[in-house]
Amino acid sequence: MIHNFLKYIENKSIDYVIINGYQDLFVTSLKNNDVDILFKKVDFLNIETVLKNFCKEIGYKIVQSYHQEVYAKNIFLYNPKSGDVLNLDIYGKLHKNNKEFFTEDEIFTNKNTFKSVNILTTHQEFLCYFIKKISKKGFSEETFKYLKSLILKDENTCRNVLEKEFPKNGKAVCEAFLKDNFTFINRSKKEILSELKPKSLGLLDWIKDKVRIVKRVLKPTGISIAFLGPDGSGKTTIINGLLDSNLPFRKHNYFHLKPIYPKNKTQEVTSNPHEFKPYNKVKSYVKLFYFLYQYNVGWIKNIISLKIKSSLIIFDRYFDDLIADNKRYRYGGTTTSAKFFRFFIKKPALYFVLITDAEIIHKRKQEVEFEELENQIIKYRNLTDNKRYFEIDVREKPEQIVHKIHAILMNKMNERY
Repeated sequence: MIHNFLKYIENKSIDYVIINGYQDLFVTSLKNNDVDILFKKVDFLNIETVLKNFCKEIGYKIVQSYHQEVYAKNIFLYNPKSGDVLNLDIYGKLHKNNKEFFTEDEIFTNKNTFKSVNILTTHQEFLCYFIKKISKKGFSEETFKYLKSLILKDENTCRNVLEKEFPKNGKAVCEAFLKDNFTFINRSKKEILSELKPKSLGLLDWIKDKVRIVKRVLKPTGISIAFLGPDGSGKTTIINGLLDSNLPFRKHNYFHLKPIYPKNKTQEVTSNPHEFKPYNKVKSYVKLFYFLYQYNVGWIKNIISLKIKSSLIIFDRYFDDLIADNKRYRYGGTTTSAKFFRFFIKKPALYFVLITDAEIIHKRKQEVEFEELENQIIKYRNLTDNKRYFEIDVREKPEQIVHKIHAILMNKMNERY
């Protein structure tokens, strides 16, 4: 995917450099990697239009776009044919704490190439990669060795840039690399970073940054999905499989049934969900009102903020399960009343209804009577519309099911763009 994109922008005479990790472009499929790519500021401001045109031409889809900083965006592309997701970390300048390290002219006039791919000069790559790595928790010996190899390619220039950006520690940092003193670098990260004092944004960039934040709140990049289905439909297996796939989210959050964090994190497994008799109608309708309160307050309190933080929010069961399996929740009221209350409850963007023939599910789990299971499956199937509620046949292999759900989710994400 990345090589198609690089070829496209080259044909459009759009200049770029890969900031680091360019070797991986030729040795991995990038299924679990991101690509750090720098554009000139004028091209950065127009990059989403460029990507939309690229996707339209080649058949890819934009499925996510985080605007992290004024000159930093994280955009994900999806290939419907292969199911691959390309993670592009896109920048309009090389900076840390709003301090720009190299001018646009310095970067694009002197850029190097690696197997026809544009990359930074050695000392520019060294500084950017060094700052990136010491800014994170992990600083491995492998990273240390790679940075040392860059210094050895251009020792004088790397030394000069270190001493310029880190007047107190730059010389010692350079010597540590040359003398294989990994411990010094790892121990001194905070002290080194303390020299990169934050720089205030200019007025125009400050305004842009505030607009960016407002947009993130008004158009959150997270999404909520729910998995419905009887016991034995494989919800846990499918959810875990989806989380192991390549997803365009910063994090994921899991909820069982309601948008409320449980007081006890250890979830009890119900071996006999129909053990107790349903409540009478009065108590059942009181329960509906209580659910109405829990779902809406829980959504406001927990889900909205997670969506702003770009989380994939997963519900294992949701209010709709009460309609299909009322006995589990001891609900003794009418289905019509439950459906009426559902109208006033906040809903996930997508539901995946995991069902198949009753015989198959009953072989997996015999927690309810076969006739009851058949009845549940009919009710679950009646929920589906393949627009928001998607019927997923769980007789297929788990990897096939996950692939289908992943594709539906990616198509839903693409609707935003």
